[in-house]
Amino acid sequence: MFLFLSNFKKIIYFDNSSTNQKPKILFKSIINILQKKNFNLNRGEYNLLQKNFFFFKKIKKIIKKIINSNFIEEIILFYNSTFSINFIILNLLNFIKINNEVLISNKEHNSILIPLLKVFKNKKIKLIIFPNYKNNINLNIFCNYFNKNTIICINNFSSNNFGYINKLKKIIKICNFNNIITIVDITQSISNININLKKIKIDFLFFSFHKLYSLTGVSVLYCKIFFLSKINPILSGGGGIYYNENKFIFKNFDEKFYFGTQNIFSIYSSYYSLKWFLSNKKYIFFLNFYIKKTIFNIFNKKKSNFSNIVLLKNYNTFFNNYLDINKIISRCDNLCNFLKKMFINKNKNCRLSYNFFNKLKEIFKIKFLIFFFNFKIINH
Repeated sequence: MFLFLSNFKKIIYFDNSSTNQKPKILFKSIINILQKKNFNLNRGEYNLLQKNFFFFKKIKKIIKKIINSNFIEEIILFYNSTFSINFIILNLLNFIKINNEVLISNKEHNSILIPLLKVFKNKKIKLIIFPNYKNNINLNIFCNYFNKNTIICINNFSSNNFGYINKLKKIIKICNFNNIITIVDITQSISNININLKKIKIDFLFFSFHKLYSLTGVSVLYCKIFFLSKINPILSGGGGIYYNENKFIFKNFDEKFYFGTQNIFSIYSSYYSLKWFLSNKKYIFFLNFYIKKTIFNIFNKKKSNFSNIVLLKNYNTFFNNYLDINKIISRCDNLCNFLKKMFINKNKNCRLSYNFFNKLKEIFKIKFLIFFFNFKIINH
């Protein structure tokens, strides 16, 4: 099913939090798109282009089913998750006044922290970083950081370092009660945790295609329909505007954000892999849960609220080199989180992230290495 794993049978892939491997159907769809759908969007009126436009809507309809949103107009396709968060922050500056506060946790990704610092550098806006209790968001501590000036709360569903699953539903309820704009990063959790936007009232949400067994270079930004008329593109170009009565006017709903030539190759090619994920979603989630339960038993750990990540204390580079020689792909001491080193620990860490296509014998091999090198698992 996964050509990379079948071609490199000796490789053990434990870096699924960076990107997932691609199913065989994706490779077939790439050839199909190049042969039959190699047209641009909104650049003509001929029949084949109109078919492409409806195909684009079908892709958005699949994404709507994956995240259980209300309207396909609420779904905007951008270049990557970092672009999405930059887009949200720059647009929300219109809602922010002097002395307002933006609230984030101390386990957020660099793609959230760095744009906030850059934007707020010359503004009289406070960035409040609240702590966690035992690497979890404690709701009592979380509520203590609210005040009348708090306007935005940015949070992830699952940390890319520690893998803990936050109590998102309760956090969003607290924010909604206090009329706070909510932005949620589900990039790390979209492939193994179900999200239902009809039950959780989130204002903005984003994730990347490559976390859903698809191609890189495309992200999904969910924007509640209430905000669609209040935000505008941060860049301009052909396609997003039209000329009428000596005026340049933005198009309606999500169409105004599609300026220039889109990454139609990655978007169209991902259609069949997204469809494959949607049809096999229950099985993927079940297998991931089974592997997680197996890890509980293998490492003699108590059950805790974490996703598909095992975080190790890594004291030297010898272990990294050993993994490399034995063809075990992992992420060591290059985790995209400055806040971890500032607020949680400065130790070198090694992250092992598994998925449903990982075999039990691979997990047992990792268990042997962990005990042989006497490493501690610090996130369970």
